[in-house]
Amino acid sequence: MSDFLTLKGKRALITGGTQGAGAATMALFRQLGAQVLTTARKPVDLPKALFVAADLTTTEGCEVVAKAVRDRMGGTDIIVHMLGGSSAPGGGFAALGDAEWQAELALNLLPALRLDRALVPGMVAQGAGVVVHVTSIQRLVPLPEATTADARSMSSRAVARDWSHESCRWALVLLMFATDAAGRQIRAKLM
Repeated sequence: MSDFLTLKGKRALITGGTQGAGAATMALFRQLGAQVLTTARKPVDLPKALFVAADLTTTEGCEVVAKAVRDRMGGTDIIVHMLGGSSAPGGGFAALGDAEWQAELALNLLPALRLDRALVPGMVAQGAGVVVHVTSIQRLVPLPEATTADARSMSSRAVARDWSHESCRWALVLLMFATDAAGRQIRAKLM
């Protein structure tokens, strides 16, 4: 890779970096020279220096990761929140009970909020940092079955409003996989 785009000397936390788009993001950051740490609930086949086992749907899991970031890397320059998904049944908001809502918020919203609260003050103290919240296209094209898909983008705007004046940059990235005709039509409308 050219030195035109480099992350040499940068420290990055990438949540959900053990599979899919998160693993691809982690591989790219490493290729660009960043020191990277990622998370998953269960141990994976990665060197200990790159991985911490923690359940980010819990307060304790987020605390373990924040401590690992400080202890192993001395803080962070970049946070990429890749963790997310949904296992909620169809039927819209009224079809979901409290347990489903809690599980969705615990996966899609609370880890990013907890980790930002724990790590962004260190970025502010060092005078720079970048936080990327990866979310779904639900923010732009809400589907009738969607529940909490937009929660992270709403929280990202609130956090950015509160901290952007402190030399930290914020980005909201929308992921979309357009593999069928309907997906391609949505993609065409967004582009």
